[in-house]
Amino acid sequence: MGKVREVIRPKPGGASHGPGMVPGIKAGGLLFFSAVRGNGPRGEGPSRMSDDPKEQAEQAFTNLRLLLEGAGATLDHVTKVTVFFQDLRTRPAFHEVWMKTFPEDPPARSAMQVANASASPDGNAHFVMDVIAVAP
Repeated sequence: MGKVREVIRPKPGGASHGPGMVPGIKAGGLLFFSAVRGNGPRGEGPSRMSDDPKEQAEQAFTNLRLLLEGAGATLDHVTKVTVFFQDLRTRPAFHEVWMKTFPEDPPARSAMQVANASASPDGNAHFVMDVIAVAP
């Protein structure tokens, strides 16, 4: 039996993930991306994120685009996004970027507030996304 899942890596310039984590998996005709945050390109960790929630959202969607490109997909392939907010008061800034990213027929989305959206105790992530997309 062949591999039932394949690791997806971002195109160059995408954010990195910590040890023991992969940015995405392709399995069963779907793409699964976890822990998509607004951190900058490789070499910059969560503490290097902008403090501005809108800037974090813009960078997070850039990171998502690079992940999708690594799988040969685009934002049009995204079907479901789950957003975990550190504080729901940052939702309006995120939503503004969401509407620019998906101006019509956006994917399904759910959101909730969590205790810590950062990957580390000293991180400053305002949110983290898990994303499901159809594989091309």
